[in-house]
Amino acid sequence: MSSKIINGLLIFVLTLLAGIYFFFAMELNAEPPNYDQYNYRSSPHPVEEKSNVNTALDDVINLILKQGFAGAIIVCLGVWTFRTDKMNRAIQKENFDKFVAISGECSGHMASVSARLENIEREIEQTKQLEMMKRS
Repeated sequence: MSSKIINGLLIFVLTLLAGIYFFFAMELNAEPPNYDQYNYRSSPHPVEEKSNVNTALDDVINLILKQGFAGAIIVCLGVWTFRTDKMNRAIQKENFDKFVAISGECSGHMASVSARLENIEREIEQTKQLEMMKRS
C-alpha cells in the first residue's frame, strides 16, 4: 500500500475515534429527559446559618466573589457609610455639649437681665407714684 492511502486511513480512523469519544462524552454529561420534573436540583431556598462574625465575614467574601467589582463597591460604600456615621455621631455629641454649655451661660445672663429689668420697673413705678403725689 502506498503511504498516502495509509495516512488517509489513519486520519480517518483517528477522526472516527475522536467523534465517537466526544459523542459519548457529551451524552454522559447531558441532562436526562424531563429534568425539570424531577428533584435533581437542590432547594432554591438555602438553609440559613446562625449569624455570627464568621458568617458575616463569609457573606462579605461571597458577595465580593459573586458580584465582583460591583460587590467590592457595595462593601466599600458600606464601610464608608459606617465610618462617616460614626464621625457624625461624635461631631453631633460635641455640638450638643457646646449647646448645653452656651445655654447654661445664656441662662445666667438672662437671669441677671431679668433682675435688672425688675429693678428698673420698680424705679419707674416709684417715680410715677411720686409724680402723682406732687400733682395732687
